[in-house]
Amino acid sequence: MKRVFFLLLVFSLSCQARKAKAPETSDSLFNRAMEYFQRRKYSRSAELFKEFVFKYPLSDSVDAAQYYLAKSYKGAKNYDDAITEYLFLINTFPTSEYVANSYLELAECYMEKSKTISRDTESINEAKRYINEFKNRFPDNPQMEKVRELEKALYRRKGLKYVYIAETYLRIGHPEAADVYINLVFEEFPEDDSLVNAANLLKVRSYLLKKECDSAKVLFAEIKEANDKAFQKRINKTAKEIERKCKK
Repeated sequence: MKRVFFLLLVFSLSCQARKAKAPETSDSLFNRAMEYFQRRKYSRSAELFKEFVFKYPLSDSVDAAQYYLAKSYKGAKNYDDAITEYLFLINTFPTSEYVANSYLELAECYMEKSKTISRDTESINEAKRYINEFKNRFPDNPQMEKVRELEKALYRRKGLKYVYIAETYLRIGHPEAADVYINLVFEEFPEDDSLVNAANLLKVRSYLLKKECDSAKVLFAEIKEANDKAFQKRINKTAKEIERKCKK
């Protein structure tokens, strides 16, 4: 009977030992975080990469964990925290293989932040700054083609921001303030037909708000002559607005 009891006790203890979890290693924590990242569970991957960085600051993989912590925030569209973590990586691990990508992804974060419609162009300027940093520090990097695409997108984003700001001022009845941004489009983007046409239509609306019907009609005639089909709906709407506001 004692022997049976002893065998049962041994069996029970061995089962409990099998059930007990082995302590998590740095590799297993990193891999678990990466699994969540690859499944686009960015909030969870950010938590785990952050845990890794604090638990294993001397690990050979700490720069990788820091990079993917920043990427997790970026994937979750938490751009402010992503920017903070990318900058921490650049400043703390200046020789890391992830520094080059961090500059590009910083620029992308600022580009996303620049989508908000406001007079502030700081995000656009910061994006441009980090693109230039990348070009200066890594001139032979194979991602230079991506940099050129980012520059094109950034260039256009700035022009669109001017258009959005001008349109906002017109909506609230401030044509003089709108004119400042309309003129910036003409000055900085003279070769972008789409932006220039958009600015011209806004200029017509500005003239109408200032009750300068003759100027509005002259400019509108030039716009119609350009025959830009992409703006046909807006042209038709502006024609009706001229007809309504310039009746004698």
